[in-house]
Amino acid sequence: MLVGLDKMSLLDYEDKISCVLFYKACNFRCPFCHNGLTVLEANTSIDFNEALSYLKTRVGLIDAVVFTGGEPTLEPELKNHIKQVKELGFLVKLDTNGTNPEILKDLIESKLIDYVAMDIKNNLKKYPLTTGVNNINETKLLESIHIIMNSGVSYEFRTTLVNEFHSLEDMEEMGQLIKGAEHLYLQKFVERDGCIKKGLHEVSEDLANKFKDILSKYVKCVELRGY
Repeated sequence: MLVGLDKMSLLDYEDKISCVLFYKACNFRCPFCHNGLTVLEANTSIDFNEALSYLKTRVGLIDAVVFTGGEPTLEPELKNHIKQVKELGFLVKLDTNGTNPEILKDLIESKLIDYVAMDIKNNLKKYPLTTGVNNINETKLLESIHIIMNSGVSYEFRTTLVNEFHSLEDMEEMGQLIKGAEHLYLQKFVERDGCIKKGLHEVSEDLANKFKDILSKYVKCVELRGY
């Protein structure tokens, strides 16, 4: 279900002007998710045809459309929606948590996405704590990482750093998950009204830089985002 539309963003697709489409469905309940209200409480949907009509007026004015959520790969009409957006000439970025590698692979092989951003929540041992769910399929996460890194499509991995969930000890194992990757962003957590759990804290810039040093042993380019 499409539940949100950000008409213009300068942040969601690097170096591009984009429109962002938000889908409600999500199979995680990350306590720090700033889209928590969208995932848990959004009751009013947006007709995709209305969003498409708006996008037709933006041809030549924006560069890209970002499909995010929630977890957009849970949307049954996602491929059809992306096809219609691509037909307008826009670049397409997909945000995903990596739990649906089959859909991810199909979209890449169909040449429907130009950029993929996959969240690496933590090392695998701490995925249940960090995502708020216990039934984590580690095989699917690893498969998605492999697909993305070998796709030929531009990509990034990203981790939102939360003081209660991330430590120096976690970084070595997390780095192993994406060893050889091109790009990882370590994102500053910002508490917002929409967060599922209240009272969480950001990781200090000093500690974030220590995380960066560890992860740089495994990933070609590690950058802080929001610091």
